[in-house]
Amino acid sequence: MQLFHLILFFIGLGFGSFASVVIHRLHTRQKGIFLGRSKCPKCKHKLDAIDLIPVFGAIINKFKCKYCKKKISLHYPILELVMGSGFLATSILVSFDSLWLLLYYLIITFVFVLLSFYDIFFQEIPDEISVPTIILTGVVAYFGHLHEPKSLLIGFLIPVLFFGLLFVGSGGRWLGGGDVRIGAIMGFLLGWPNIITGLFFGYLLGSIYSAIGLISGKLNRKTPIPFGPFLFSGAYIALFWGHDIIGWYLGLM
Repeated sequence: MQLFHLILFFIGLGFGSFASVVIHRLHTRQKGIFLGRSKCPKCKHKLDAIDLIPVFGAIINKFKCKYCKKKISLHYPILELVMGSGFLATSILVSFDSLWLLLYYLIITFVFVLLSFYDIFFQEIPDEISVPTIILTGVVAYFGHLHEPKSLLIGFLIPVLFFGLLFVGSGGRWLGGGDVRIGAIMGFLLGWPNIITGLFFGYLLGSIYSAIGLISGKLNRKTPIPFGPFLFSGAYIALFWGHDIIGWYLGLM
């Protein structure tokens, strides 16, 4: 592992800790999402610097708040590790020859992980994060010449119209408005025809999860399932391997 990859892994851990703060403050509608000292969500005591060290802070304190002794949820170190792993994987998959593209994909990784965990916790996708991401992906894809204009337009329309029709037709019972916004992000990010790969793997992963849950009895047909993490996972697969997958598939035809 190169030193730069390792550095980005630890940077990712830090951004994972930051994502936890953003998620909590967005959901509780606290002012100053990006400002202010972090506090224990239970006793509201301000945390010291050592408490905020990603992963290790929880381990040092034995997964308890050192002030009120209440348990620290495992989702905090898990989110940090997922973010760190995402930064590491992205740094390996993106060439250092294009630092702006690496930075862009690291931002996308951060958003994907943050929104995935938000959806898991609360079954919703916040506009405060998704809408700016739609604008970002559209602007970068167009002005960065990542896709041809026609590819960009088709890639955007397919998921937005598809999810939009499902949302309107079901009255929001099959999926939520947040999934439509995720579709817009995926469309701008992947373009045509790669959007098909992203949607395919998103639905495939979601179907596998649902099947395992139903067979094991942990889910039933009425259990709400956050679809965002599967769509983001499908988009990530398509982003880095989509063209190879499409080429392989067309070679079988």
